Amino acid sequence: MARRKDHTRVELTELAIDCGREIVVSEGPTALTARNVAARMGYTPGTLYNLFENIEALIIEINIETLNLFAKQLKKITGNTQDPKMRISRIAQAFLDLQNDEPALWELLFATPLQAKSEKYHEAIHRVFDPAVQTLLPLTGNEEEARRDAKILWATLHGICHLKQSGKLDVSEADTPEVLVKQFLSRFLDR
Repeated sequence: MARRKDHTRVELTELAIDCGREIVVSEGPTALTARNVAARMGYTPGTLYNLFENIEALIIEINIETLNLFAKQLKKITGNTQDPKMRISRIAQAFLDLQNDEPALWELLFATPLQAKSEKYHEAIHRVFDPAVQTLLPLTGNEEEARRDAKILWATLHGICHLKQSGKLDVSEADTPEVLVKQFLSRFLDR
């Protein structure tokens, strides 16, 4: 086993986040345990608890990384169009793509309950949420209404993705998430 002096605290923290993320991607969120992360790092579980208060604190750090990557993706795909409806469509598709391309990270981010509060986590959430609010603002003309509409948008996308991931989206008939989102957006944005 590696010794504590082999890595600085910052390096150990980054290693734990990377190893935790790898475990989630390869084995799913339920495999994210202190014992599994520590083993992948080559350290003892005690080392992990010297870095994080609990496993939830590690989950928050993994989620922050996912949110930051998602925020960069949103900026990239929305940056070249000013049309709010097109921007919202691209944001919605990016949400569907995240769930489709990284289902385990999506589950950790959106379907794993967390009790802890973190300002850093809150800021990362807003790097993803606020672009939707700003995009909806010209359509609503009102910040409060744009925020509510963004919550409705995220809740709808989350519901569709969650049903898809749980295998319950096609209970009555087969519809792709893309078809459902397109229909929702056509009604939601044209009211």
